[in-house]
Amino acid sequence: MPYDRLDSHPLLKALGPEPLGNHFNAAYLASACAGRRTSLKAALLDQKIVAGLGNIYVCEALHRARLSPRRLAGTLATQDGRPTERTERLVTAIREVLRAAILAGGSSLRDHRRVDGELGYFQHNFRVYDREGSPCPTYRCRGTVQRMVQSARSTFFCPTCQR
Repeated sequence: MPYDRLDSHPLLKALGPEPLGNHFNAAYLASACAGRRTSLKAALLDQKIVAGLGNIYVCEALHRARLSPRRLAGTLATQDGRPTERTERLVTAIREVLRAAILAGGSSLRDHRRVDGELGYFQHNFRVYDREGSPCPTYRCRGTVQRMVQSARSTFFCPTCQR
């Protein structure tokens, strides 16, 4: 299929924008989440809202943005559908996490390998993912990283600084 028609392919047309692309921004995310009563984490994992975000990167981005994974997705939009300041923080955090992960070659937890066969190293930079019981790495936060299960996925977060 020609590149310019990929958006119409049945398996691709329902996907949300790629998070490092130009179409993913605070206005888009606020609009996509407006009125949603699902958790923010579940919304970010929904490939129809944003394509390609996985569990690890969502946990890490929510921590950087200081947002609770329990927060309702609809709170990213004002009543008239505009993005909030927290939406701007989240978009920035998502992009920062993904760029850092790409530079580190991804996260090798079990079987991920880069195209050259080497392991990725982003797991050495995790702030919260798989760090249950560790002190929160946020400066001046005295919280402890906790784990909970959401949508059958482990969620790691700091209840002190992620509100």
